[in-house]
Amino acid sequence: MTITDLDARLAGLSLAELELLEQELAAKLWQKRWQKWTPYPWQVPPDEIETLGWWLQLGGRGTGKTDGCARYMVAHVNGPPCDPRLRGGHRMAIVAPTQGDAVEACVNGPSGLRAHDPRVVLRTTAGGTFARWPSGAEAKLFGAHTPDDVERLRAGGNRCLVWMEEVAAQRRLGEAITHSEMGLRIGPNPHYIASTTPKPRTELIALTKREDVTVTRGRTRDAIHLPQAQRDHLMRKYAGTRIAAQELDGVLLEDIEGALWSRTGLDRARVGAAPPMARIVVALDPAATSHDESDEMGIIVAGLGQQYIPDRNGFQRQHGYALDDLSGRMPPVEAARRAIRAYHEHRADAIVAEVNNGGEWIGTVVRQIDPTVHYRTVTASRGKVTRAEPVAALTEQGSAHIVGSLPDLEEQLVTWVPGDASPDRLDAYVWALTDLMLAPAGNLAAVA
Repeated sequence: MTITDLDARLAGLSLAELELLEQELAAKLWQKRWQKWTPYPWQVPPDEIETLGWWLQLGGRGTGKTDGCARYMVAHVNGPPCDPRLRGGHRMAIVAPTQGDAVEACVNGPSGLRAHDPRVVLRTTAGGTFARWPSGAEAKLFGAHTPDDVERLRAGGNRCLVWMEEVAAQRRLGEAITHSEMGLRIGPNPHYIASTTPKPRTELIALTKREDVTVTRGRTRDAIHLPQAQRDHLMRKYAGTRIAAQELDGVLLEDIEGALWSRTGLDRARVGAAPPMARIVVALDPAATSHDESDEMGIIVAGLGQQYIPDRNGFQRQHGYALDDLSGRMPPVEAARRAIRAYHEHRADAIVAEVNNGGEWIGTVVRQIDPTVHYRTVTASRGKVTRAEPVAALTEQGSAHIVGSLPDLEEQLVTWVPGDASPDRLDAYVWALTDLMLAPAGNLAAVA
């Protein structure tokens, strides 16, 4: 048949016939892609997952964790209906660090749902954002970053399957698990699938020790779909480090010998909500220069409680509270704007910024953007260990607390060992708590 003959035949079809042909071709394309997929051993799900149980993939970078979960969800949709009364038989949920992550990684990404089943479409309605199949089956997309995200999960409806993407990166992981579990009630065997590069999160460690959680593990060095040269480069660069163990070998590190902070200590001092504050500061620890976007800008909001409360030694004192972590890789102007927004939103008393290593640019940028901000600088004349040890001691004494969960900051605290280069979130946290609890008010430079 020539192209001209084909065009003529297509022109003779009705709109309904063209739509049916398109559906048939999409189904054939899906079958072709589906049959070509070869899983890694750790992408093979367990034969059976308990009701409300988990299949958890722990793996290094590039090991196909998202790929394995997307494949599982597509197979679930095309399997027996969980509730035959529902159109398509399935109502599922995808929970990622943010809703944007769910869209980008879990649906549209190269390892997402559409890569396994091109018939999936993304729809946003008044009720939320959904991945939908032609059968009518759907997966609603959620984030787990803000209190509003948690409230959406609370009202998220009933589901037969929940996919938790990048579990260790979800700021409100505990609440996300609680509220999603409340809605897991469709069908005879509602359950979770989950994927993550491991981080020392309390909730994640607890999951790996549960009897109803099946854990599969993958290593970057074994991910043969990645170029060998790339795998060799990563292993050479990070061999023997904690980064290699966690980010490449998928090892869930717990307490690390020599670290000043312990996960147990952070959990023991953790509080669910902040009390009234006497003072609040926004601490900013910059990258080395105003042109350096390769390192993180540490931005930590912390406060000093109004009440005098006994610590574990019985000493009456005002306690310190880490309220928010706004750190990240960003241009200097964005870092200054983010710190200024936090200053106003939290009604802070000051922005405190370190000016070692070329950080003098901060004051110039802050004053250009908002000259009303109370801004002061600190200069470190003592080593990082000498500055960090008293702040770590505050946690052990039960007088320094993290409000809720700040997973990226917590990971840096429990994995940093004196002698290593200290990360910027940790440095900003140390500056904030030193200013609030260990230095004369407004005179941090005198002791730093």
